[in-house]
Amino acid sequence: MDNQQTQKRAKESSLPLDLIDENQVEDSFKFNLADLPVMLFFWMLIIVVFWQFFTRYVLNDSPGWTEEIARYLLIMVGFIGSITAVRKGSHIFLEFIYRYLPAGLTKGLVMFADVTCVIFYAYCAHLSFQVAMRLHQTLVSIPVPKSYIYWTIGVCFILMACHSLLWLIKHCRQSSDELVSHINDQIVPD
Repeated sequence: MDNQQTQKRAKESSLPLDLIDENQVEDSFKFNLADLPVMLFFWMLIIVVFWQFFTRYVLNDSPGWTEEIARYLLIMVGFIGSITAVRKGSHIFLEFIYRYLPAGLTKGLVMFADVTCVIFYAYCAHLSFQVAMRLHQTLVSIPVPKSYIYWTIGVCFILMACHSLLWLIKHCRQSSDELVSHINDQIVPD
């Protein structure tokens, strides 16, 4: 039996690399109402950047406001999109470490990471609100206070902290083995 497996592996290694797995099933797109704000900001960004491109290269006269608005819309897409990433638990992490630790230690490490995330997001929200309260400038191209951007970022951090707290509660309720199994399913899906 062992000899047959060795021969099969040798034969497979001589074949060209097959990058298409016909048994692979893609996850279906699941739209959540919480994802609507980031989609709206994303589409506003697309419209502004298209207008900037069109006026610069077709009309040869680009309005000055598009550059600044596109920059701040991109910032909003990044922070509002981070809420979705935290809600889904899809931020990257070093799963390599978790695979070689005992289940109890893995749960402790995951709990530590969750607590750290909650504290980090809450502190970043605090800093964003401080900047927003001290900032009394407007955007250069349109008369909108820059503090609105920092208030929005602060709210995003608050929502990220809340979702991280929900993950912390969920991980507290799971047994060590369930948590390790869940992490392994994220790393190597069936």
